[in-house]
Amino acid sequence: MSTAAQGSPLRLYNTLSRTIETFEPAIPGRVRMYVCGMTVYDYCHIGHARAMITFDVVVRWLREKGLDVTYVRNHTDVDDKIIARALELGEDPLALSARFIEALETDLGRLGLVEPDVSPKVSTHIDAIIDMIRSLIDRGHAYVTDGGDVWFSVESFPRYGQLSGKRLDDLRAGERIAVDDRKRHPGDFALWKAARPGEPAWDSPWGRGRPGWHIECSAMATRHLGETFDIHGGGIDLVFPHHENEIAQAECATGHSPFARYWMHNGHLTLVDDEGTPVKMSKSLGNVINIRDLLDEVPAEAVRILYLDSHYRKPLPFSRQRLQDALMAAERVYLARQALETMAAREPAAPASQVAADLGGDAQALYELAQGFEPRFAAAMDEDFNTARALGELFELVRAVNRFANHRKWWKRSSALAAMVLPCFDLAGRVLGVGGTDSTAFFDELTDKLLARAGLDRADIEARIDARQQARADKDWARADALRDELDALGVVVMDGPQGTTWRMRVG
Repeated sequence: MSTAAQGSPLRLYNTLSRTIETFEPAIPGRVRMYVCGMTVYDYCHIGHARAMITFDVVVRWLREKGLDVTYVRNHTDVDDKIIARALELGEDPLALSARFIEALETDLGRLGLVEPDVSPKVSTHIDAIIDMIRSLIDRGHAYVTDGGDVWFSVESFPRYGQLSGKRLDDLRAGERIAVDDRKRHPGDFALWKAARPGEPAWDSPWGRGRPGWHIECSAMATRHLGETFDIHGGGIDLVFPHHENEIAQAECATGHSPFARYWMHNGHLTLVDDEGTPVKMSKSLGNVINIRDLLDEVPAEAVRILYLDSHYRKPLPFSRQRLQDALMAAERVYLARQALETMAAREPAAPASQVAADLGGDAQALYELAQGFEPRFAAAMDEDFNTARALGELFELVRAVNRFANHRKWWKRSSALAAMVLPCFDLAGRVLGVGGTDSTAFFDELTDKLLARAGLDRADIEARIDARQQARADKDWARADALRDELDALGVVVMDGPQGTTWRMRVG
């Protein structure tokens, strides 16, 4: 934990108040947080990952500030889309959702996301859902129709629309509102759906059936976090109707307000071409990009840089060029870290302050930049989780490291200065998931992925490197140069140094 992080107030945008507020947990030192997860009928794609990475960083920063965070992110494993996909594939709906939950958790682990403290599923919380629906009926906020469906009455909740700004008079068919003659008001929504052949169903006081979409999150959040908790997060598309309905259900069922004290929403991800023109992402067009496929191409840190280089509330354009730019940025971060690790491994010759004062110039500039890194980074994160600004601080430090590292003659005496700078990278790694990995591990992964993309074999490359080494030993300079040119044409960067020859794949 960083000292600067713990000593400064956090300000965040609250969708409920439509203002930036100072964050104050209901219980000092503790944060209870719920984030809407995926409806698991397919693999996690780049759009889903926007919310996942956004709230991963929120949790990381809260913990960096020394707060005890209970993080809950659900799996929706009972839903109309799951049932439709299962019918399409000839698979049991719950078996299908279980398969995709397992795939999702693998993908999110590869992305470097922190695991939630609780990952509740709808199918294992039917009792909590039924209890909440029963309370809503008893309090006059829900009604049962012929056939065993249960509906929430939006007219029974005067504060309906407080999150989205919608008014009951505006809720008409066509605005994410389904037409149904069984409803008393067009805005009423299903709490319980009567069983249909081939669908998952559970016993209830109103007959066999399954939950509607919205009730699950109200029930699971209150079950694990209480009737009032601190932060509720999700994508901007969930503000209405999902989150609006969550508030109505929970506050009417428990009699407590607010359901959540701070509401955070991330902006949409939009697929764009290299000119920045939006492109629809759909299965029919064959351009859906799943996270698992993306992570076969590039390290997770490149993906995280792409996502975090935009403020979480702003739209995020995604293109192959932006991904390549993020990959090159990740490489620059780790080339700088690699230089620092090499310097820091030497025996310290003098304290960092003395090294900076003696060498002056780029050494002094790096020393001063590193001294102020933590408070500047904390200030960025404390201003509504401004990850773009925090990344900017890291990139500025990388540039300073590179300027310093160009003075190769300084390396022997710069161990203490390098050791002072490395914790800045570690802080970025803990919070952003960028820059904190050992450089050797990063470049090993990067090389493997670039070799696979190019259809090259590591053993073949190393055989060519060895042949070039032998040619140099034999003073066959023409042969050595020819081999270097061959390697260069394959995208292999060869580096000759005092400790021997090393190589890496060219990123761009």
